[in-house]
Amino acid sequence: MKAKLLALDLDGTVLRTDNTLAPEVRDSIRQAIKGGIEVAVASGRPFRSMPEEVLAIDGISWVIASNGAAIYQNGVRAHSDTLDEADVLRVLDLTKEHDLIWEAFLEGETCTDKRYYDDPMKYGCSEAYISYVRGSRGCCADMRGYIRRNRKNLDSIEFVSTDKELREGLWARLERELPNVYITSSSKNFVELMNGTATKANALRWLTNRLDIDLKNTAAAGNADNDADMLALAGLGAAVSNATPLCLSAANAVIPSNDDGGVRELIEFLL
Repeated sequence: MKAKLLALDLDGTVLRTDNTLAPEVRDSIRQAIKGGIEVAVASGRPFRSMPEEVLAIDGISWVIASNGAAIYQNGVRAHSDTLDEADVLRVLDLTKEHDLIWEAFLEGETCTDKRYYDDPMKYGCSEAYISYVRGSRGCCADMRGYIRRNRKNLDSIEFVSTDKELREGLWARLERELPNVYITSSSKNFVELMNGTATKANALRWLTNRLDIDLKNTAAAGNADNDADMLALAGLGAAVSNATPLCLSAANAVIPSNDDGGVRELIEFLL
């Protein structure tokens, strides 16, 4: 294949476990762009939470944010696929018996439960990501009220729980009751909900149409469940070796882990 577009997940794929960008990976992304490959970010993060050291790489103009609910070109929102108001209200109703930690993505910004903001590690956040959480989010003591007030304009909502049984039970119930909502996870304690068409795969398809690039000339790299559909769609889908089983099963190539420069090796292969 001749790669013309490379979509890169960030956390656990491009970024190391300590939430930093390795200089050699940064340099390889620059080489890919210099070699004529359009490099796009494809992340579960909302736009305003994207790491500046990635966005500062000259030549990165496209960002798929919020798992595909929003696409930006040079910082300007070019495509939106927000949650349906009725689905948001139904989610709140189906989860009202549980005191969950909620987050909401609205117009590229994140608002999180004040309890999570104050003590992220209590809810499974790694120490390396504490500064990211506090530096990229606003907080609210009444997240259910915040979600209800902004129900018409939400890119996505998600809840955080370290209780595996509760997460899986609610996931199954929400999936059953809300056929038009896409449910996925970018991290083991998160359950993320978007509009049914707001996926990384659909965002990649939208971008190839916009850039007039055949899907067979695309490559993508990821590590989590929310990357699986994108990897399956791309001409070459590469999962880092630290990826989830679902992500690995969707890929047709496995590259070294995010801490071992897997993305750099992928780019070397594409070039």
